[in-house]
Amino acid sequence: MARDGPTAHFYSSDGQLVTETAQRIGAALSAGGAAIVIATPAHRQALEERLALHGFDLTQLTKQNRWITLDAAQTLAAFMMEGWPDARRFASAIGGALDTLAAAVANAGTERLPIAAFCEMVALLWEEGKTGAAIRVEELWNELAAARSFQLSCGWPVRFFPRDGDGVGPARVCSEQHPTVSVYGCNTVSEPESGRDTPPRPFKAEVRKEERQQAEAPEAEIHRDNKTQPMPRAGEGELRDYLNEAAVGMHWLAADGTIIWANRTVLHLLGYEYDQFVGHPFAAFVEDPAAAEEMLRRIRAAENVRSCELRFRCGDGTLRWVRIEGNPWLQDGTFLHARCIVLDITEKRRADEAQMKLAAIVESSDDAIVSKDLRGIVTSWNAAAERILGWKAEEIIGRPITMVIPPELQSDEVEILRRIQAGERIEHFETVRITKSGERIDVSLTISPVRDAQGTIVGAAKILRDVTLQKKLEGALRTTERLAAVGRLAATVAHEINNPLEAVTNLIYLARQDPTVSEATRKCLIAADEELQRVSHIARQTLGFYRDTTFPVQVSIARAVGEILGIYERRFRNKQFDVRKDIPAGLTLCVLQGQFKQILSNLLSNAIDASGRGSRLDIRAWAAHHPITGVEGIRLVVADRGAGIPEDIRRRIFMPFFTTKKDVGTGLGLWIVRDLLVRKGGSILCRSKVASNDPATEKPGSGTVMMVFLANQEHAEQGEVKHQPAA
Repeated sequence: MARDGPTAHFYSSDGQLVTETAQRIGAALSAGGAAIVIATPAHRQALEERLALHGFDLTQLTKQNRWITLDAAQTLAAFMMEGWPDARRFASAIGGALDTLAAAVANAGTERLPIAAFCEMVALLWEEGKTGAAIRVEELWNELAAARSFQLSCGWPVRFFPRDGDGVGPARVCSEQHPTVSVYGCNTVSEPESGRDTPPRPFKAEVRKEERQQAEAPEAEIHRDNKTQPMPRAGEGELRDYLNEAAVGMHWLAADGTIIWANRTVLHLLGYEYDQFVGHPFAAFVEDPAAAEEMLRRIRAAENVRSCELRFRCGDGTLRWVRIEGNPWLQDGTFLHARCIVLDITEKRRADEAQMKLAAIVESSDDAIVSKDLRGIVTSWNAAAERILGWKAEEIIGRPITMVIPPELQSDEVEILRRIQAGERIEHFETVRITKSGERIDVSLTISPVRDAQGTIVGAAKILRDVTLQKKLEGALRTTERLAAVGRLAATVAHEINNPLEAVTNLIYLARQDPTVSEATRKCLIAADEELQRVSHIARQTLGFYRDTTFPVQVSIARAVGEILGIYERRFRNKQFDVRKDIPAGLTLCVLQGQFKQILSNLLSNAIDASGRGSRLDIRAWAAHHPITGVEGIRLVVADRGAGIPEDIRRRIFMPFFTTKKDVGTGLGLWIVRDLLVRKGGSILCRSKVASNDPATEKPGSGTVMMVFLANQEHAEQGEVKHQPAA
């Protein structure tokens, strides 16, 4: 037995709709079937009251899953996505309800019992001007009817449609505008035949006598059941005007791609007169004919076209991007024409292209470009930010920017966000940031407010430049300038002290010639003379104002160390130092004696300054080879038990002018030592330990070890040197 499929139920009054719909639904329920009503609140209430008057217990039917009512607007909202029906959500919302009814009918012992459905969703969409969406809902109903057996009636107010002179206005509108819907009384077969699933089969629209009489009735007769609420009726001309003046562009295409109709909106958009556009091939106006032909192919194949973006040539020669939503119009399975909605997306495409260019610039920038919201949460992170700061975008987006800010500078972020919210721009703010590996880098920040389309500040864009190398170069430049200044000052000092030094040297010489001087005093005078010579040598060497023409000599390391220790004897005694030496008696080295004493003197002075009273000092030396070059020499170690050198300071101790001795230090001692060693093929290493305050530490205590390698200068660059007796 064939069942009624989707039908269009035209009504002129609410009373008429409720009466006729209650009769159809009541018949299905009386036969043991089920019903679903998707209607406006007023119509649902009226139907329930009418069915109750006829003795139906709707509460009991609801418990039996044979009666379901849904609000039309709410149901629409459940499956509409951006103004268009979503097929999956429609099948879930409507198909699920139909399956529930079918299961209840099956429990009654047969699947042949009727299921009646009444729906006003299509009418709501049509009334809102969403004709394309309304047609799509009708198609989705037909898709459900292909696999389920039910009787659907869609309610349509007659005021939506024109009234022709022959009285078949509703039928004409349905056949021309909605081929998927048959007029009330003209059915589509939705029940499977011969055991096979067959799609709905549309019949030609025919109008029942009662419907034709209502369509032809005078205004007063049409509203006899609703005299207090007359409904205006639109003529065919009014409907055409509505489509012609619609806010969106529309045109229709014939099967061969010829434009057969267009509204004023699309003509105004593209800049053509009616005759310049209508009657011409669609592809002639498209910049890419192949894309146009592909769209036409899909429509001729009865496919719906969604979001097809094409570039149109306008009447003034310019190009505009449009988005086309199109669907075919079939009659008895035959393609009649395609209905297309045209939306101008030129500005959107330009904005998208500008955004893509900006994104390309951001990604190719050598500077880190980061954005964050007003809470300080990272929202974007470019490739340079990954390279400079070490964090991948996926690791830090959505997390606070404070992850890269040192703990002591966290308060800066609060001030930055306050200024950004006030609309200020922050330029060239130099600070420090932390990389993922924990390294601190110097950066320069430029931060700007980010505003939305309404001008409201919603975040901040930050350009971060790594200036660590620049800072180092600036520091090196400042060091060079300071060294130059020291050199100029030293030249003056050297010139001024030359005469006093010479006078003192002469006086010591005369004192040594006095026969009344004791032997002990004579030794002191000899030592004083040697130190005066070293002072003069150091001054000239440090300033670089003369070429050192002295030759290396074989120096007894034990004797030279003893002489230097003798100079510091008083300081050792005052601080009660325990000085221990471990130097082989026969260990010698061909070296500039003055330089050796200068190196050892600097190391001993630093060790004394770093150690407290009663501390211990170890001096060891032995023959060795350079670990890299293999050059012969000696290894000299000076080890103290002082406070130790923290790691951050240890990295800078060989830099010129860096000192921890504040007012008494120049910061040149270790720099000069390393320079003397490196220039003669030697090296210096520092190891240090800072005492831990944790009593659980396995190795308590602190101290510093300076390990020096002095190369044998027996064969200097100027050629083979003459050996002198060991000093």
